[in-house]
Amino acid sequence: MDNDCDFEIEESELEAGDAIYAMFFRCSHILKRRVGVKISRQRILQLLDKNGEMTQCEIRRKLGIQAGSFSELAARLEALGYITRERDLSDKRKMNLKLTERGRKKAKLTAPAKDRELFSALTEDEREELRAMLRKIIDAHNEWKIRNSVN
Repeated sequence: MDNDCDFEIEESELEAGDAIYAMFFRCSHILKRRVGVKISRQRILQLLDKNGEMTQCEIRRKLGIQAGSFSELAARLEALGYITRERDLSDKRKMNLKLTERGRKKAKLTAPAKDRELFSALTEDEREELRAMLRKIIDAHNEWKIRNSVN
């Protein structure tokens, strides 16, 4: 058993849906361990590194993060010295985020290359197929939220 995992998935003992869920959970755990920072934090840093200053709302929408969760993430990133948050001068309701120099360095350390290395086990066609399947799951979830008026 590897150091990243204290459990093994016995697919044969699980129903198909449970096996898939367990495998997603395991993959999520692996990604978190490999990048060294929580996935949401990493994505925020990478997005800011790529786009420069952005509003909290822009980042939340691009990454699909709930408002309450995002506020906690942003506060943590600010406390760690990775970002600064400032009120927008033209619209006081908006909060602008930008990377500090420390945040820029952290964004580079957790750059997508680490993710690509992990996914190199798949061919280009398999990666594209996986993306399409994950998109279907996300779309189905979003449709379910709309049908059930869930925020």
